[in-house]
Amino acid sequence: MLIRRALCAIPLLALIGAAHAQDKYPSRPIMLVSPYAAGGATETFARLLSEDFSAIIGQPLVIEQRAGAAGTIGARYVATSKPDGYTLLANTSQHVMYEGMYRKLPFDAMKDFKPVGILGSSPILVVVAEASPYKSFKDVLEAAKTKDITYASGALGSLPHLTGERVASLAKIKMTHVPFSGNAPAVTSTLGGHVDMMYSTAPSVITQIKGGKMRALAVSTKERMPELPNVPTIAESGMAGFDVTAWYAVWAPKDTPNDVVRTLNETLRAASAKPATRKRMADASVTPSNLTAEQFATFAERERQVWLPVMKAAGLEPEN
Repeated sequence: MLIRRALCAIPLLALIGAAHAQDKYPSRPIMLVSPYAAGGATETFARLLSEDFSAIIGQPLVIEQRAGAAGTIGARYVATSKPDGYTLLANTSQHVMYEGMYRKLPFDAMKDFKPVGILGSSPILVVVAEASPYKSFKDVLEAAKTKDITYASGALGSLPHLTGERVASLAKIKMTHVPFSGNAPAVTSTLGGHVDMMYSTAPSVITQIKGGKMRALAVSTKERMPELPNVPTIAESGMAGFDVTAWYAVWAPKDTPNDVVRTLNETLRAASAKPATRKRMADASVTPSNLTAEQFATFAERERQVWLPVMKAAGLEPEN
């Protein structure tokens, strides 16, 4: 009888073991949603890490574009997805500023998401087409005193956009912002001379700069970029103390288990530490992050408190 019971238990144990194996996260590919047009900075930051991330976690990281409405279409898709760690959002720092852009949203950017980790950070560059008459950032500021200067960014309310607003406020000049749905179309418009200049994260324009299609006039960080040592900072161009850095991060639906978030964060940090990844990041002018999920949550809230007042001061009225 004991032998028969033992033999009958074997299939049950096998099933339990198989179930546990299936429950181990992750057991299938992970989707990372980029809420902007293909070829933009968000996708670029994600792809710098994707290869090593996939190798470490043991499953493919699939990047999918769901662009539109300043990133809110893709963000909503992730916010309403099953919180199992298989659908994530890659977004710019704009994520923490949505409430300054819209009166009504189909999600709460801070309450409906759980911070996972930072993909990387980068300086913001002020760039013009090579054919532009503006040879320096001071030239632009001077011209803006007597004419309307237009500038592009990859999205309304993005950090490049707000950097432009902050510059205009400090310089006591007015510039017209022209938002695009992603950095790629903004670059195209700038190259075509449809706007006077562009504020952009470095990875989105560094290739055009090195290829001679664009000219960098200034960099937003307090120190010059090693890759562009002859390009002055905005602070050096007459705005002492100016210092802005753009960042890109990963978010999960709010009810995603903490152990899954921890696994994702540790994988992001491990991928960022790989020599091959670090080289790719350095070549693209991206700085890796080593913040835990908890540290990132604190950082994101601090950034929100810094930039929402800037949006209000710039007169950006929430839409809808």
